[in-house]
Amino acid sequence: MSASTTPELTHISRNPRAALFLRLALVAIASLTLLSLAGCGGGDDKAEDSVILATIGEKEITGSYYEDRLALLKQEELPRDTTGLPLDMSSLVGKEKFLETLINKEVMAVTAVNLGYGNDPQVVGARSSLMSYEAGLAMWAAEVGDPAGSISEEELQAFYTKMGASRQCRYVITNFVDDAMAARDMGRSGADWADVVAKYHDGDDDPAGKYEINVPFGRFGAVYENGVFDTEVGGISEPIPSVYGYWVVKVDGEKAGKRPAALEDAKAQILDIARGRNIAKLRADVKTRVHTKYNFVINEEALLKCYDGMPAKEDIFYPGTQDPVAQDDLLPLDITPADMELVFYSYTKRDGTERLYTLGDYKTHFDKMSVFQRPKRAQMLGGLRNKLTEELEKTLMNFETEDLGYFENEEVLLKVNSKVEELLVNKLYNEMVTYSKRIEPAELDAFWAEHQSDYFVPETRSGRLVICVDQASADKASVAAGEGVSWRDILIEYGTDKDNKARSGKLDNLRSDAVGAIRDEMFGLSIGKASAGFAIENGNFAVVMLEAIHEPYQIELTKITEEVGQRMKQMREEENFQTLLVKWKANLEISEYPENLEGLKSWQELTTVPVPENLVPRN
Repeated sequence: MSASTTPELTHISRNPRAALFLRLALVAIASLTLLSLAGCGGGDDKAEDSVILATIGEKEITGSYYEDRLALLKQEELPRDTTGLPLDMSSLVGKEKFLETLINKEVMAVTAVNLGYGNDPQVVGARSSLMSYEAGLAMWAAEVGDPAGSISEEELQAFYTKMGASRQCRYVITNFVDDAMAARDMGRSGADWADVVAKYHDGDDDPAGKYEINVPFGRFGAVYENGVFDTEVGGISEPIPSVYGYWVVKVDGEKAGKRPAALEDAKAQILDIARGRNIAKLRADVKTRVHTKYNFVINEEALLKCYDGMPAKEDIFYPGTQDPVAQDDLLPLDITPADMELVFYSYTKRDGTERLYTLGDYKTHFDKMSVFQRPKRAQMLGGLRNKLTEELEKTLMNFETEDLGYFENEEVLLKVNSKVEELLVNKLYNEMVTYSKRIEPAELDAFWAEHQSDYFVPETRSGRLVICVDQASADKASVAAGEGVSWRDILIEYGTDKDNKARSGKLDNLRSDAVGAIRDEMFGLSIGKASAGFAIENGNFAVVMLEAIHEPYQIELTKITEEVGQRMKQMREEENFQTLLVKWKANLEISEYPENLEGLKSWQELTTVPVPENLVPRN
């Protein structure tokens, strides 16, 4: 919990802005996704879905939904009373206020649908994109699952034995596997490696002309690393596929290096690497399966013609500037008319029909790409193949997620509907809530005459604050402050709140009309004195030191004209919104059951993480 968001630090002006909470909270709540409460205090014991708090037409607001949404709010987004003070969310008043906000959000969502916003092309497109995205996430989660699995002691020991080792190799990179095999055969025949490179290397030239690479164990992907380390020293590897092309390496030697002193010290690192490699392998296996299922084929002859037609060199930025090269200044893909109809790649759609793309189709696509989107010759033919495959895989994986039923998955639909609802609520608000943005001088003067007292600043105090995990730590911090220890050292030794520490513990302009323990302690001190340790509202403990007292004063209108004008516009906006909300509610059948609120958890219960007994202060 951040000190900057605790109630006692709220700077209260006597300006009745609490009405704006509803509008702001609606936006905040609409933007929250349906996330699990795992990890939050009380999150495993939520209210049952069967507890109904309200119905809006056929839509229900359940206790579980209430607690999900409440737990995801930041403290500054919580309901406030008419004076702008945060409400106690364990009280019935606070719970009823939040339920009212949820009801209003649902009213807006239903109204937006009834007005036809759901058929808006932007919303329809967003739903389609979200469905593909969420279904894809669900599919990958199911297919990959938790790949950490188990790793045997023998496998752990084998990995540990190789840690720190590196191999010194010479290499050649080719565009085609047949060339890689030929390069390997030439190298194994005893030919000079420079001659192998001269004949078969398709990658960038090595300025030093050595074509050497050092391969540390555990730094590269499993496919590449296995290709290198499974080759005996002095031998030449089989072709190793990569995103650029096919590598062939001649292993000249191996050096031992540093590694953790014991296997146990390296175990976590080894398991992390193994898990990452398992994920990569499982994902690659799924993609291979999908390629086969939908008959995805790239015509290698056409691929080479496409590669040869790409600009020989293409700058990303204009020389001497950081401005990206405009699309109109990019060279087109050079494909001869005779090759335009050559089939480039193809796949079979879900309905069984074949989809063919020609070089001419790809040229049209390539010529419209931005400088960042286009494949580059420096990435070799393998880079073009990889980029093309990645683009087509989006379509194929979409086929697969739909074929496996994820487009009807209940959790996927829930997430998509939640995000579409957010879009509908914001779209309805932005298009329907209108107001005059012009402030006449006479209107400004009249408003100031009525609200001048809202801009009176009472006595404020500034100083330092440290937030501690328990009373004992706070007591020690208080003693240290009394002994003249620098506040920086106090924060390092006893502070546990990263936001407070980032501000060097500064506590500026705390008003006399603020509320909470921090305010009470600050206004009971004399300059230069530190408080004893005391409990604060978020369950932690604190110590404060007073450094300065600032006299009260009246702010002049001429200094805050823009701020006052903005407040007037916000009030007009809020008034129009409330009028529309009443109208929207009148058109719907709404039932509320506030008696079911009593057993629901408060915001603090849902968001407070239990503190381990052995926790020590961390920097």
